[in-house]
Amino acid sequence: MSCEDVSGLHSQGRRLLLRGMFAAPLTAVAGAYRTTWADGAVAKTSATPAATYALFSTQRAEALAGNVPPAVAAQLISLAQAGLTRALHVREIVHTQGLLPHEGDRDASVLAQQDWQQTLVQALAFRVSSTSAYADKAVAYIAGWLPAYRSSSNPVDEAGLVQFLFGLDLVREHVSAELTARIPAFGAQLAEAYLTPARRVGDDSTLLNNWQSHRVKLATAGAYLSGDTRWIDAARAAFIGHVRQNVRDDGSTYDFAQRDAMHYVVFNLEPLLMAASMAAAHGHDWYGAPEIRGRLASALNWLAPFARGERQHEEFVHSTVKFDARRAAANVKGYAGLWQRNEAADLYRIASHLDPQFRAVSVGLDATPVARTLFPA
Repeated sequence: MSCEDVSGLHSQGRRLLLRGMFAAPLTAVAGAYRTTWADGAVAKTSATPAATYALFSTQRAEALAGNVPPAVAAQLISLAQAGLTRALHVREIVHTQGLLPHEGDRDASVLAQQDWQQTLVQALAFRVSSTSAYADKAVAYIAGWLPAYRSSSNPVDEAGLVQFLFGLDLVREHVSAELTARIPAFGAQLAEAYLTPARRVGDDSTLLNNWQSHRVKLATAGAYLSGDTRWIDAARAAFIGHVRQNVRDDGSTYDFAQRDAMHYVVFNLEPLLMAASMAAAHGHDWYGAPEIRGRLASALNWLAPFARGERQHEEFVHSTVKFDARRAAANVKGYAGLWQRNEAADLYRIASHLDPQFRAVSVGLDATPVARTLFPA
């Protein structure tokens, strides 16, 4: 990340859900970060509407089943059924960043991250089947996590938290009034965690790479859940600023220059497209914002020859991040050898949801059932 992996996102758990920079000195970038976000944008949440959501309004949630092919619905139901008796693993602190398997609290934190994944899987299975057991399981996760968890401001550890929030959207009417009353404040706290410079976790370099992409994604989800336009405006400013810094004029990204890996090109672009998708769900066009001048489309077009299999890339050969070498030495899957193009399947599924020009790339890849359901193309 340097972003270190969230195991649940880069292993089987990740596949459940989704599958140059400008020459400004870091001090200038950090200053822009403070100026853009701090001046009046991080005030306490104001009065909020009752039906806030991250990605799915109640109306869209109710209509979801009609857009899901039977085979995809069957896959979702199978995934949910397999997790129906799984115990909850609620933790106040979730920490995987910088840890190899079995180091520190990683294993316990991976189980906690799988709670977030399962919240979404169970909620989706409910929507495509109307089976109340799946809604009940999703609500059990929500009842366990919503009162207990507060953001750590670490976007590596919390990269998968949006799965929990999307699941919340999908079963909102099944959540108790007491829990529902907590949702706007939970969203505001999440937005504050990622839009307040004083709470930032990570050094200045993380303002330029995929750490910032995940900050933007999490801030966007929190802002829309809060219903506060000040948070939403601040999240948009963060999105615009980061796209302009991260994507070079030729479509390559800062992450590729830093990591020499398509893995991180995908991991950098996915959260930005997810943020744009959340904005689109509220009628806001961030993807096509004039301030970014088509940079996201340019980045997707830069990656497309690799995603189509026309070009290949040996991963991490010239990475500047030492942890990548540690993972390769530990034989962590994906940190050496040729990039596997289907890793971009969910990225191009989200892209085709926002921009029809990428449907041709998407159909040549095998997106996960969760991505195919969340982002109809």
